Amino acid sequence: MRLFRYRGRFFQGVALFLRLLLSYKLLGFRNFLASPQTRKARLSALHARNATMLREHMIAMRGVLIKIGQFMSSRVDLLPEEYTDELSKLQDQVPPTPFPEIALRVTEELGPLEEVFSSFDEIPVASASLGQVHRACLRDGDCIVVKVQYPGIEEVIAADIRTLRFVIRILRLLYPRVNLDVIYSEFSRIVGEELDYLQEGKNAETFARNFAGNPKIKIPIVYWPFTTSKVLTLEYLEGIKITDFDAIDEQGIDRKELARVLAEAYAQMFFLDGLFHGDPHPGNIFVCPGPEIILVDFGMVDRISSPQRESLRRAFGAVVDRDSLGLVRALVDMGFIPLTRDIQPLVQFVDRILQKYRDISPSEFKAMDIEEIGNDIMEALRISPSIQIPNDFILFGRVIGMLNGLGSRLDPDTNIIEIAAPYAKRFIRSEEFTASGVLGQAARSARATLKLPQLLSDFLFTTSRGETRVEITSQQIVEELKNIGRIGKGFIFAVLTAALGLISVFLLINHFETESYWTAGGAVLLFLWVLRIVRRTPFHRE
Repeated sequence: MRLFRYRGRFFQGVALFLRLLLSYKLLGFRNFLASPQTRKARLSALHARNATMLREHMIAMRGVLIKIGQFMSSRVDLLPEEYTDELSKLQDQVPPTPFPEIALRVTEELGPLEEVFSSFDEIPVASASLGQVHRACLRDGDCIVVKVQYPGIEEVIAADIRTLRFVIRILRLLYPRVNLDVIYSEFSRIVGEELDYLQEGKNAETFARNFAGNPKIKIPIVYWPFTTSKVLTLEYLEGIKITDFDAIDEQGIDRKELARVLAEAYAQMFFLDGLFHGDPHPGNIFVCPGPEIILVDFGMVDRISSPQRESLRRAFGAVVDRDSLGLVRALVDMGFIPLTRDIQPLVQFVDRILQKYRDISPSEFKAMDIEEIGNDIMEALRISPSIQIPNDFILFGRVIGMLNGLGSRLDPDTNIIEIAAPYAKRFIRSEEFTASGVLGQAARSARATLKLPQLLSDFLFTTSRGETRVEITSQQIVEELKNIGRIGKGFIFAVLTAALGLISVFLLINHFETESYWTAGGAVLLFLWVLRIVRRTPFHRE
């Protein structure tokens, strides 16, 4: 019976998807002879109706469908505005589970309520897609909040993930150029991690350590004796929901300062900590006079890996320095843009976009003509049709979009890029002179060296077909000859460095420690010399 129930859930989801799909196909027939204005109006109206129907279905079905809706509400790159606006309401419209089911779950995990708690509120203070939160007091008088996972949620998630996989397969057939597989895999990973409340507790403690020196950010304490994989007990912190602007204004809290504190907190997460809170919707951020910000719900967090940090370092450095070519190269390395032979049109486009949007405030951006923004997006797709969001950056992009929307509501004139710039500069400088930064530079130099034979082969092939066009001046010849000399010298030193490194390892393995250290020292000196040569040699493509 239970299996049939979850299969029925799958078929209901598929039926809704097919109904939505059919409505757009029918509209296409209706619009065959309609004017462009009529087509646009009809499409917008259908978007609104379908978005409402989808949201109501998600609320009725509960479970991970609500999480899917919340996740998609920030994907302005994929969904029309009517959908993102409607699905964003899911942040506040999750119906709670009846208290007897919650009480049974807590009893199974911690023991009878009356033995563990002196009081336990039956009405939840918040309800989400996977669980809900209740206020309570322990026997020693500590005021706490208890986050309880819904009973049977694992089976619900399995059915909903199957539905999502089926829908994405159909969409992949209809829209092969849109890479939806990364959304499925990233969403599946995130939901799996959110089910483990023990990991969420550890995440909360990590964030508390990261912000220990910042009195503006508060993280609730975890009560480990009363925490399991399905029940999480935290310190209760009093605060105002960050979008309750009337209450914020009554407390005399400066909204502009609040937006700055929030932006700085996330800049620290991105650029300094390498670990960020992945779900900054209004229900997870509270405010105290000061202003101080309380962050809750650490189930959806993500780490920025070393390769990501290196790519971001170069990308943000390029934005700060208005280096269009550097930004394009960083985007290629991150997987946003495929590598092409001629990147100059894309560099010119990025240069124009940097000049246009870099110093714009959210209010100015919002006041821009949507058609103008759409034209910029279409031009980017025309220049590089295969632009996509890599799997590693889906959650990162979602957070940026949510923060931008929240920041614009707090203070429309706040420039998030300007606030984040000092953190980005610290991040850029710190990476450049750390061991990992030096090793990264060495790895990039090695990769560039390994690519030389293939680049030479490509050049000879192109030349043999008569497709090479050369435009040089005498000054360019002199400079390039100097560069070739430097590259040749650097290549020789690089080979010697690698050889000395291998010899050093061999000596150390065979217990010739003193000789090993001297050899390693020589390798380091040669490596630094190679690095100096590489930095003095301009690598460019025109």
